[in-house]
Amino acid sequence: MKNRTLAALTALVTLSLAPAAHATDWYRAESQHFIVYSEDTENETREFAQDLERLDEVLRFMNGVGADDGSLPPSAKVTVYRFGETADMSALAAGNRNSGIGGFFIPRAHGSVAFVPRRRDRQRGRSASERIDEDMMLDPKAILFHEYVHYFMFQHRDAPYPLWYSEGFAELFSNLEFGDDYFVIGQVPPWRSASLATISIDLPDTFDPPARGTRETVGRTYAHGWLIASHLNLNPARRGQMGAYMQAISQGATVMQAAEQAFGDLEVLRRELEEFRRGRSRILRVPYSVQADPPVEMHRLTEDEVARMDMMIRSERGVDEAEAQRLVPQARRLVEQYPQSEAVLLAATEAEFDARNYAEAESLAQRAMTLDPESTMAAIYYAEVPLRQSFEDPSRLAVARSRFAAANRMENDHAFPLYGYYLTYLLDDGQEIPETARQALEDAFAYAPFDQDVRRALVHLLLLEDRAPEARVVGASYMLGNGPFACLLRHEFDDFDAGNREPLLTELRPDHPGEYLDEDAREARQDEAKERARAYGCEVDD
Repeated sequence: MKNRTLAALTALVTLSLAPAAHATDWYRAESQHFIVYSEDTENETREFAQDLERLDEVLRFMNGVGADDGSLPPSAKVTVYRFGETADMSALAAGNRNSGIGGFFIPRAHGSVAFVPRRRDRQRGRSASERIDEDMMLDPKAILFHEYVHYFMFQHRDAPYPLWYSEGFAELFSNLEFGDDYFVIGQVPPWRSASLATISIDLPDTFDPPARGTRETVGRTYAHGWLIASHLNLNPARRGQMGAYMQAISQGATVMQAAEQAFGDLEVLRRELEEFRRGRSRILRVPYSVQADPPVEMHRLTEDEVARMDMMIRSERGVDEAEAQRLVPQARRLVEQYPQSEAVLLAATEAEFDARNYAEAESLAQRAMTLDPESTMAAIYYAEVPLRQSFEDPSRLAVARSRFAAANRMENDHAFPLYGYYLTYLLDDGQEIPETARQALEDAFAYAPFDQDVRRALVHLLLLEDRAPEARVVGASYMLGNGPFACLLRHEFDDFDAGNREPLLTELRPDHPGEYLDEDAREARQDEAKERARAYGCEVDD
């Protein structure tokens, strides 16, 4: 049910998370756009949620979005898990407490989640140089702020921004400062200062980076991306030029042609940026649009809710096959201990589901719905089970279809039941996809444009309907850059326009969620894609 990209990094690794805390140490804070589970004091948890709401306010101001009109569904809220130290995030993401990962974010239609530490790793007896190094490290909250910018832009300003701008714009908000009645934006992110000082400004290499990136390419993407994004957004003389750049791209200009059309003489821009990076920060100080603190509903977790936190966190970040099996005994012990806890039943349902114990997951979902007939998450799992089973038994598609329809009636603006309902027709080879299912997918995309599975399915549907120009717009982000997959898709889109439709339709057709691929099968599929890319002359790493 969730993105497994991170899970692939954790094969056969037993995590070493911090032990579960007492009930008095865990709080749930819910605000307009966020749900925060935090192992902290009540006051610190509330203030953290309020800072996130202030970030959303700042992004609305900077992007001209306006105040929230209530059009986004409750399922669009981001759930943030905040606990432990930086090393715990490394262990959670990669099974290695020294991997350097300080937090991460997973956007998805099922429910977007983020994981951030409560504090940096505590170290004693540090030298002066070690303290300086720590000051230069990426702040845990900055990771969440950076990733939320991407999520926000997908929701409100969805466009195929080039990587240097997408990452640079997110960096612009990563070290946002909050005062009592104002915010400050534009300070240099300390963790990018080394790249800003040591890597020369090279606009062609930034705007059109080589397929095989280098350390300097990464520095230009993030640090110089911050520099350019700051210059374009905070310098009145340059505002609006990024829009002109994107328009030129949409009209067929190459990235360098678009840059020259939008930004003018690139040598002039380079000199401006050189002066900017050697001078003082260009900062913007803006009063809050609403002076009152953002409202936050607080709840201290009960004993059963705390007991399931460790299992819930592991499942929510995504598990591989081995770890899914290891979570099952823990899930069953908790169900035996707390048989009337909806929180435990839902967490155990996910654990059984991830382990492909579908009968057990279905039974637990039914029990959760008995306790709470309005539980959309229980209804989603109840529908997901027959969808997964339909890979081997296609007759289960009709069961899944009716259950997704029931989940949609419970929460008609939740993206996942709409997406699942569409899949029950797409995967049924003998069924015509009705207009209701087609509209369901478009609605799912409207609610969750950040979910790549939903986006891919919509691109595929648009191609089936001979709406190739629209498919190019929705799938434009897949074709940016010089990577082999982007190169492959560009060629296959051209072939589609020339009448050779099947390669692109096959490439973008959604996978059956019930199909199981072991490591060898996954590698074989990747190798096949590389061979297709090579056949088009795309540059592919061995």
